[in-house]
Amino acid sequence: MDKQTEINEGREAESILESDVFKKAFINYKNELIKEWESTSRKELEIRENLFRAVQSLPEIERHLRIIVEKGKLTSKEFNILKKVS
Repeated sequence: MDKQTEINEGREAESILESDVFKKAFINYKNELIKEWESTSRKELEIRENLFRAVQSLPEIERHLRIIVEKGKLTSKEFNILKKVS
């Protein structure tokens, strides 16, 4: 991936993370999963486990977006330093 693409993706990821719509969707989805989990019976172990894993994976999605943001910021800094040296 070229440097400009990394920078652009970093900015886009940051915009997504800061978006009120994304935050609302993220919270609503988590609450939906928890509600669904609460409505299962103890006998529905596989469903309960899958819902638990889904809730646990949500922070990983956010973490991956933050990684893209940080890569973009680092690449942007590197790019700016190279421009000054040239």
